[in-house]
Amino acid sequence: MREKTDAPKMDRNDPIPVTVVAGFLGAGKTTLLNHILHSDHGRRIAVLVNDFSAINIDAELISEVSESAINLTNGCICCTIRMDLIGEVLRLADLPEPPEHIVIESSGVADPAGIVRSFFEQEVRQSALLDAIITVVDSELVLELSDEEDRLAQAQILGGDLFVLNKIDLVDEVTLQKVRDWMTDLRPGVPIFETVKCQAPVESILGFGRTRTNRFNSDAKYEFIGLEPHPSFETWTYISETPMAFELLQQVLTHLPKSMVRAKGFIYSNERRDRRLLFQLVGRRATISDEGKWGEIEPQTRLVFIARKGSCNFPAIEKALDACQAKR
Repeated sequence: MREKTDAPKMDRNDPIPVTVVAGFLGAGKTTLLNHILHSDHGRRIAVLVNDFSAINIDAELISEVSESAINLTNGCICCTIRMDLIGEVLRLADLPEPPEHIVIESSGVADPAGIVRSFFEQEVRQSALLDAIITVVDSELVLELSDEEDRLAQAQILGGDLFVLNKIDLVDEVTLQKVRDWMTDLRPGVPIFETVKCQAPVESILGFGRTRTNRFNSDAKYEFIGLEPHPSFETWTYISETPMAFELLQQVLTHLPKSMVRAKGFIYSNERRDRRLLFQLVGRRATISDEGKWGEIEPQTRLVFIARKGSCNFPAIEKALDACQAKR
């Protein structure tokens, strides 16, 4: 069910409130963004993402598509983040009909402190004002992270103003209580929304009509790692225009090294050439789902992998994936 709120409209001269969505790889940040875009909240919201191909927007909701933006019939807009994040925020603020709220997806292997500091600049504060940081937490995997990953997850928790404790359907009550206690010990008193597929009430997590606190003042001090992806991680991409033998590929993808913390992408299967299959790996959980026909998209397998730096033999993985290509 979609939520609806009768939130008051903001004055055109007011700075646009900005929400940053943080959280470790695979926690559900993109799922939350999808939920926000699809909800009946009555607000013009702009969502800034690194790649809007991950945003699941039904065709009937799209009113216009440009090189870097998707405009929706409900007034919302989804934009890609380019080199100049603040420049993009200011561009949105300067539109003839600017958004009433901006949501920014932070990298899964970074702390959002760099984004926070950017909004302290006076020229930015006149157009956009940081409202809150929402940290999405994977209740199934957050207590199983390695030391380095745990440090990143804790930094994201420490910087959060509101928590979305996601995937509670995948754990028992004992585990869930351990996660609650862990979060509360790190950041006491912060509101926690416990969710399945990030179905949190949008009017609450975006603070429609809420009076801001002075948490984000220019004197605030942050002990964060920084905005850029942490040097402890590396990314590798595999692309193949040749259909893949599904069973062979499945064996490779379900036996990746344990140091592979995240992987996702589309599969061009030899057995189902007309269907676009989505692969997702979060921790040790791997899933493959049918995302419908390719349509006008050129079929190809395109997979992105994120692993702890120096821990994976990517040439060996590439060789194994190449061996999965269907024989001509």
